[in-house]
Amino acid sequence: MLVLAFDTSTSRGSLALLADDRILAEYTLESPASYLNRLLVGIEQLFTDTGRSRQEVGLIVVSAGPGNLTGLRLGLATAKGLALALGCPVVAINTLDALAANFPWSSLPICAILDAKKQEVYAALYHCQHGAAVRQSEYLLLHPVALTGYIQAATILTGPGLERYGAMFQELFGSKAVLPPPELRLVRASVLARLGQIRLAAGQVPDLDRLTPFYLRPADAEIKRPVDAGFGGQK
Repeated sequence: MLVLAFDTSTSRGSLALLADDRILAEYTLESPASYLNRLLVGIEQLFTDTGRSRQEVGLIVVSAGPGNLTGLRLGLATAKGLALALGCPVVAINTLDALAANFPWSSLPICAILDAKKQEVYAALYHCQHGAAVRQSEYLLLHPVALTGYIQAATILTGPGLERYGAMFQELFGSKAVLPPPELRLVRASVLARLGQIRLAAGQVPDLDRLTPFYLRPADAEIKRPVDAGFGGQK
């Protein structure tokens, strides 16, 4: 079975095509502003370069968020459109879960971190059990300094949030902060695919109409909407 997976939740997107657990191709898209023009082109390039066909796809896996709101909406809309055309299921994976899954055999706790803008981060804490990263906290939206209440021992800090806050975390946590190399701080579509296959095998496949982006913060348009806004100006 072919598995098509892609992440559009951060500024460095990822696309992959797998045959069961074998990676046939995996690419990176650098800018969120380019997803509209490059996502479908990149997907087509996967099939061209591997000599495979869309019709062979039996599962689509996509990132659910949190992350870049525009990228998430575009990614899920693309996944749904392809799934309807190909008649295959879609599984959406939390972006923080996917970041932690880069370290399936870690003996250290893992803290996955995304920049949430507005001087906040999205984060979650994990530990590894039988080769899987198991979440130990709620999905968090908080000021970076507030993570000091969660990091009690040496912990792998990972995720694109380190680009902005890595130096701060090293100063805050000292030797407790274990920072992986940059290539391991990114969401990888091949990892999304692995997590999606596990969900599929467990029968955890939602209906397409229930697939929506995972937001920890309302979109700006919702925040700015007047409380009494309604159709025809009615309260």
